[in-house]
Amino acid sequence: MLNSLFSRLCLVAFFFAIGFSAILRSSPRFIVSRDPAAIRQVYDFSHLRGSALEIAMKERAVGGLEVFHDQDRVGLGFGHFAFVNRAGEKTLGCREYQKVVMQFEAEGIVVNGERPSMEVEGACEFSEDLTKINPLYIPVAHIFGEKPADGEFQFRDGKEITVRFSNLSNEWPRKWVLVGMKMAGSNSNFMVDRNDLSHYLGHPVMIDLKTE
Repeated sequence: MLNSLFSRLCLVAFFFAIGFSAILRSSPRFIVSRDPAAIRQVYDFSHLRGSALEIAMKERAVGGLEVFHDQDRVGLGFGHFAFVNRAGEKTLGCREYQKVVMQFEAEGIVVNGERPSMEVEGACEFSEDLTKINPLYIPVAHIFGEKPADGEFQFRDGKEITVRFSNLSNEWPRKWVLVGMKMAGSNSNFMVDRNDLSHYLGHPVMIDLKTE
């Protein structure tokens, strides 16, 4: 009789575990991390098409721009959004575009008639509440540990980041101005140029690459 009771209790516990796991899978937290419908309505542009959609995307990306300083690195994050892609599917920005690329020019420096440029590329990842693109951090200390030179540098300290330089002199420029941002996908790209930054922000975005 005890064996029969124990078997029944095990069976009840088994079905309870299955039901509880099903509840977890359908919980709001699970949905928020994956469902485009969970993004705030004000950042949901699925009702827009053409130039109206492009304007809204640019306005949101630039309007959500933030600069972060974290010990020996500097990061930039942008606004995130939901929209309908060219295939007619409702999706999230970082699902359609897997990479974020930021373009900078050195402030107050000209080398052979050209400004030094820096391009920073990393994965497009959105925040838990879907409204922001997580910042890409420029590994300042690692960069200054290298000899100044044109070319590509890859850093894998946590999140993988690729940094490309051109038109450098024999010293690393410290101050850089953001002149463009691109979200790149396998089928299409979304770009914000210097004119967009000026129009939607009204002021330049300058970062100072300095170590503490």
